[in-house]
Amino acid sequence: MKSISANLSMKLLSLAIAAMLWALIMNIINPLVNGFVNIPITVENESYALEQDKTYTILDSKTVRVTYKVNSNMQTSIKQSDFKVYVDLNDLAYTEQLPVRYEVLNNEVDAMISNIQVEPSTVHVVLDDVSRNEFRIQYDILGNIGPGHSIGSVILSPNIVYVAGSNAMIGNIGRVSIDIPVKNNEETFSGVAKLKVFAKDGSLVPNEELKFSSEEIGYSVVVYSRANVSLNAVVEGSVGNGYSYAGAHVYPSNIMIDGPRSVIQNIYTIDLPVINIEGLSGNQEYVYQISEILPIGITSNTSEVVVNVIVNDNVLNRPKTSRTDVGPHVDEPEGESEESESESQTDSE
Repeated sequence: MKSISANLSMKLLSLAIAAMLWALIMNIINPLVNGFVNIPITVENESYALEQDKTYTILDSKTVRVTYKVNSNMQTSIKQSDFKVYVDLNDLAYTEQLPVRYEVLNNEVDAMISNIQVEPSTVHVVLDDVSRNEFRIQYDILGNIGPGHSIGSVILSPNIVYVAGSNAMIGNIGRVSIDIPVKNNEETFSGVAKLKVFAKDGSLVPNEELKFSSEEIGYSVVVYSRANVSLNAVVEGSVGNGYSYAGAHVYPSNIMIDGPRSVIQNIYTIDLPVINIEGLSGNQEYVYQISEILPIGITSNTSEVVVNVIVNDNVLNRPKTSRTDVGPHVDEPEGESEESESESQTDSE
């Protein structure tokens, strides 16, 4: 019996030594290392704030670092999605410095890591009165539509959004907009884009801190073609007697227009409103607003056109003529003619 007992003890001792040696070897080959992932904080029990018609703001960092120890050969298999990091707004009933809690969502990961720490372990959360405001949605065109084209009409649906958040947050909003990516070689295109909120200093405001009446906005875009067309002055009537019509100068004589391709391709020249020159006795200037002249649906970067009507004065422009008296003409000094006449009478006597 002693021999059997001694053999068993020796076997157990050998097994323990082998396990220790294996652990030592594995620790050398595959040592424990420090790992971490950065994870955004989620908020639970938001109803605590909503029931008081309040909104909450996390004043500290909204991302925490989860650190842990793991064997080096498993380090790359751990992902951000394996964890959940959150604060519970019900804790606001006791303190504004809320503890940051975590959960390991993957059981396999939970078994391979140890010494889990969350940094920071608390965040400062405050409640504020809810403020709501209306904002007209703007848009930014992304991409190049190509030469000879321009963005025509853009329709947003909806084009106004109501945004709710803390007083400080709403008061600091500079603009609310969407990005519209351009699709080349298409006369019309549409899509849906997510709202982007910018502070007054131009920085991006996280949507998670705000509430929207609609967060996704539909858009429809018409791409205009571009063409260079001439402007033509049209006159009617007759200038006054003694005057002649010398022409009409248009400035600018050509403009760039934008509009639907089906309309633009049929426009080569645009007649200006008819000018009545009846009875004109001098030059006259006429100014027209381009927007009032262009066909419906056509636009131009040129704002106005000037027409100068030139009228010549025929009398003033007639060449001067020389004198037409018959025979030579000699100017005589005063008294000389009387003396000659006296001498003539003496000779006759």
